[in-house]
Amino acid sequence: MLASGLYKLGRTIVKNSKIIKKTGKPDLPRYLYHMTTKQNYDSMLKSGKIYTSHDAGMSSLEGVFMFDMQNFSKRWANTMIQTPNAKANLGTALLCKNITEFKNMTKGIDIVLLKIPTKGMDISKLKVRPQLAPTELNAGILNGDSALYKSLYTRRKNAIEYIYENNIDTSCLEKIGTATLKFESMDDLKKAAKSSPLDILLKLVKGMPEEKCVNAFKNADIKQQTIKIF
Repeated sequence: MLASGLYKLGRTIVKNSKIIKKTGKPDLPRYLYHMTTKQNYDSMLKSGKIYTSHDAGMSSLEGVFMFDMQNFSKRWANTMIQTPNAKANLGTALLCKNITEFKNMTKGIDIVLLKIPTKGMDISKLKVRPQLAPTELNAGILNGDSALYKSLYTRRKNAIEYIYENNIDTSCLEKIGTATLKFESMDDLKKAAKSSPLDILLKLVKGMPEEKCVNAFKNADIKQQTIKIF
């Protein structure tokens, strides 16, 4: 109840501020980014759609899952996930999520970064959610909040994820780059999981306008935070 009350208060403050424009649209990034494998990307081109998918976690979310470059480089890359048995960088965990089996790690897998304009999106179908440890108090928040209230989470210095509830037409997206992830052993993967994802990201954005943004945050002195999941 307390958490619910605080977020209602936050929404009221945002509505009464100049953060939401008179058009009713939030101060969204111009572009959002979606990570996938090359195999999935080829399938998308054939179908003409990025189809929605179910959240891999315990939420009820279904959609196209995306991030914005500034928030990823600043927040995801400087957030650690601590569990009783392991520790990993939040951003690296996202980029390496397709490396799930040892045979795939040694063979290598190509990942693709896609750039999607927010212009033309149905804002009523776009959600945000912070990357937080699941608790009874924030369970509803982890199921997604309206993108109108993005600033509630960026002001709290949260790593945030965007979820678009409709399929996305591939005619509007741009392929930014491809990188191959390959690890010789499970120990190599565990070591990489604890490190910043920005070196991987720089391979994906090499020669693109996003490279400058990523390099700026790589060289910035940003305090690391930890999400404890016990």
